[in-house]
Order: sequence, then structure tokens, then C-alpha cells
Amino acid sequence: MWFLHVFVVLTVLQWSVVTGEGRTDQFTVSLCRVWEECGRTAPVDDLAHADLGTPQAICSDFAEMLEKHGVDCEFLQVSEEKTADIEPILDSLEPSQGEEDPKLESLLPADDGADIDGGQPHDNRQPDNPDVRPDVKKLGRTNYFDDCSEIHTAYSLVLGQVPSGVYSIQPANVDNPISVYCDQTTDGGGWTVIQRRFDGSLEFFRWIEAYRNGFGDSSGEYWLGLDNIYRITDQNAYELYIELEDWEGNVKFARYSTFSVGPGDYYTLSIGGFSGTAGDGFGTDQPTTSYRYLNGAKFSTRWFDQDMNSALSMAEFHGGGWWYGRGLAYSSLNGPYFRDTDLHRTENGFGVLWYQFTTGWDYSLKKTKMMVRPTDFSTRMANRVIGG
Repeated sequence: MWFLHVFVVLTVLQWSVVTGEGRTDQFTVSLCRVWEECGRTAPVDDLAHADLGTPQAICSDFAEMLEKHGVDCEFLQVSEEKTADIEPILDSLEPSQGEEDPKLESLLPADDGADIDGGQPHDNRQPDNPDVRPDVKKLGRTNYFDDCSEIHTAYSLVLGQVPSGVYSIQPANVDNPISVYCDQTTDGGGWTVIQRRFDGSLEFFRWIEAYRNGFGDSSGEYWLGLDNIYRITDQNAYELYIELEDWEGNVKFARYSTFSVGPGDYYTLSIGGFSGTAGDGFGTDQPTTSYRYLNGAKFSTRWFDQDMNSALSMAEFHGGGWWYGRGLAYSSLNGPYFRDTDLHRTENGFGVLWYQFTTGWDYSLKKTKMMVRPTDFSTRMANRVIGG
């Protein structure tokens, strides 16, 4: 049964991760052949209550993936001569002597140095085959995983380890794949990075259009985009992990068990459940009347003032797009990046701010990384380990 396990996972990986080749309808048909193989190998009646690691569980996971991406194999009717035969593929997965499996090699992430626009949609898919029936064509959105946690799960099943790096994902209700950096090491991995700064090479004092669409390079500094962040966090319940580093090399973190960004023009922040060593920069431990309490705040940028201070624009005052309340915030991670030696002088104004990191309003941080992950990720991974 090991070969079915490997084949199913590799099939899903190719179907969802590999870029440049795109989905072919022939390959979609082969996915349904895998499901048929599951039906012969694992009793369907046992799928709902299978223990992890069993043939039933493997096929159950695959069935959920098919349903999630809208592939209805029961009604997919294609003639036998147009159906991809899975036997040669199964044979190709037999272990070779002294050779690297090219399928596994193709699953590596994109080169970190590649020129990829962070947060910007790109589409590597080939046009649909006009000879294929319409009910097959409509199965088009089947090339990419929803976030980095799904990539982590698939990799860990096949390779046992998951490299961090640049990947393409396609969240639900997003028309084209987007390039992101996946952190697969911090606290078990599976994190989709939504913001990253480390050298000040990217300007963050921008208008709302840039913050909506995203800017920067996913292999370097970037902001993923409020529209993309909303679509990601709308798929599931997500947590937020913020990793911060000062100029002396001290690293701290702030973690929030709930995080999402609302739809519409204002991208209202929903956040709570703080833990960590960096302090609660979103002020969720403050009274709801405090200007430092940012849960429920709207996103503001230059010329797009949505804070609750009628006398002053906090985005202009802090120098970056962020969720601001009634006044000075505990945090503004998109503020000006000070690369000179005057990091602790008040006349500079506010920089990359997370006040409680040093309890100094005038300290601008060196590195920031904001990343999200489904809240049930750790539980799912623990169950997989228990299930073998």
C-alpha cells in the first residue's frame, strides 16, 4: 500500500504546486482514476472514520482535496481512450537504484533569488484544450494549494522535511496564483508570510492602492497585499505570528491565536489571543476605549486616513500604512526604515515600531516578519504523527 500513499501525495503535489506546465485535462482525468483505485483498495464505508496512516485515511485526504478544488469524479464521463493510464505512473514511482527521482526534484521551491513579484498575481497555466467537454473545462482551478500550510503537509508526507522558500499559492476566490515566501521552520512551519523587512531596500510609505494590491518581491522584502491577506484569512480560522529582531541581534515574537482582515475598502482588523515575548503591539490587553486597542481598527495609509483621530492622520504621523486607532499606536511595522546609526533619537520620528520590544518609542527595529497559519495546523500535524 506504500506505493498508493506516495502516488496520491505526488499526484496532489504535481496538481497543485508545479508551475510552468499548468493543468491538463488529461491529468485531471488521471486524478479521478486515482480515486477509483482508492475505491478498490480501501473500503469507502470506512473512509469517514479511518485512523491516520491507513489506506482509508490516505484516500480520505485525497477525496477531501478533490472536493475542495471542485473535481466531481462521479459525473466526469470521459471515454477510455482519453483516460490517462495510471499503471505506468505507478511503475515510475518504484524506487530506483542510485538515482534521484526527478518528480521529487521538481517539487523544490522556486529559487530565492528568482525575480518574482511579491504579492502580484501571475498565471503560468496553459489554455484549456478545446477538444475537452465543458464539464471538464470547468475544473480549471486545480493547480495550487491554498496556503503554505497545505504545501507543508504535502511535502512532509513525501520527503519528511519541508524547505522554506518562495512558492505559488492560490487562495479560494483568487483568480490567479500569487507568489509568497513560506516559512517552514518557525514553530513547526506552515506559515504564509504576509510582510517581511530586513534591510530597508523597499519603500513602505505608499498609497492605499499599493497596500491593497501588494508590493515588493516575495524573495526579498514585500507586503502581500490587503486583498490577498483578506482572501487567505477568509478561508479558515488563522493565527498570526510576528517575528522581530533589533540591531543587537535580539529576536522576540508576538503571537495571536485569532487574526483576519475584513473585506471591503477598510480591511478591518480582527485580532486577539496574544502570547509571546515581544509584547502586545496591537493592544488587545488594553481597555477597548484605549487608543492603543487596535482590534476592530481600519487600515490607514497616506491620503487614506481611516483612524479615529479627527485632528491628525496617524498614517502620516507614523509614516506607514497600518491599523491605527485614536492616537499613537504601540506598533507600526510598516513605518520608515532607519539604516543610519541614529536609531534611538527621538528627532527621527517613528520608525519600524513595536513599542514593548524595548519599551522605547524611538527605537526602530531591524527585521520584521508577519505570517499566518490555520489555527488547527499543529493539531493536524500532531494527529498525523500519532497515526504514523
